[in-house]
Amino acid sequence: MKFFLVIALVIALAGCSRRYKVTLSNGNSFTASSKPKLNKEGTAYLYKDRNGKETWVSAGKVTEIAPE
Repeated sequence: MKFFLVIALVIALAGCSRRYKVTLSNGNSFTASSKPKLNKEGTAYLYKDRNGKETWVSAGKVTEIAPE
């Protein structure tokens, strides 16, 4: 029984650590460790990079945000 609980926990946690591919208007793309969220002003997307550092990208440069 404990084995199934461990498997269920691993599956649940794996779903929480989703990465996102962000594509820019110039064709470049990068991976974000958290889902990019539009700031209150609507001018930039805030996200965590793969090192866990919070950063941003101008909203006008983003053409697509998709889960990996």
